[in-house]
Amino acid sequence: MADALARAKVALDQGRASEAEQIARTVLDRDTRNAAALQLLGGALLLQERYEETIAPLEGAARVLRDPALDTQLAIALRETGRNEDALARLKRAIKREPPYAFAFHELGFLLYSLQRYDEAIAAIRRGIEVAPFASNLWVLLGSISHARHDLQGAHTAYGRALSISPHLASAHYGMGTVLMSQAAYAQAAEHFRVASVNAPGDLQARLKLAGCLLEIGQTDMALASLRSAVRGGPQQVYAMSLKLMLSSGRGRFWLRPSAAARALISDG
Repeated sequence: MADALARAKVALDQGRASEAEQIARTVLDRDTRNAAALQLLGGALLLQERYEETIAPLEGAARVLRDPALDTQLAIALRETGRNEDALARLKRAIKREPPYAFAFHELGFLLYSLQRYDEAIAAIRRGIEVAPFASNLWVLLGSISHARHDLQGAHTAYGRALSISPHLASAHYGMGTVLMSQAAYAQAAEHFRVASVNAPGDLQARLKLAGCLLEIGQTDMALASLRSAVRGGPQQVYAMSLKLMLSSGRGRFWLRPSAAARALISDG
């Protein structure tokens, strides 16, 4: 049984959620109350975004184990099923566990932020930073909330701290780019969006914002290349967003007709 649980953990750690689920269920067929197997099953279901199914096994494991990571997983499932107050209660329990688990603070801050309880969110994140000062994701979330509250200096400082810890972190570059864009520092913002696009190729928003900055500094051809890349790799609404961006820019090339901009957007040359 120990070997099976070890194999399930390896599978889960490597993102093979279906395999981990199958192994955990096999163990539970023989021992329905095995807390480790329940936690692995819950983790596998969570990874597959089967949130309703996730709750029962994680609650079963939580009755035995005192694990802040487990509490956090359960809170995510509760949040995703609309049980925000239950999720908050679970997270407030998780952040009191020892040793401290930084992601519990992040999830608590994120949930409070999503509920527009900004002061509480910031307080939770700062408590997390006290116990895990090098958790870059906490600094990124702090930057996001500061920006949402129009505290550009605070956001700049938080994103800068995240980048000092994790220089290639796409979310930190994206956040810093948005701050600089708000301050009309388009050339600097473009560099951050460029790095974000390289390190997170699926982030279409980063490509669109990169194009917007390039248009503002008059680099129309490079902006078009970025937009074409986003349009080719994205859903239909990305085309509409890209076309609107081209037509609304106050700088760069002037499009006499929207149809001309549309042709340029889908052209390879």
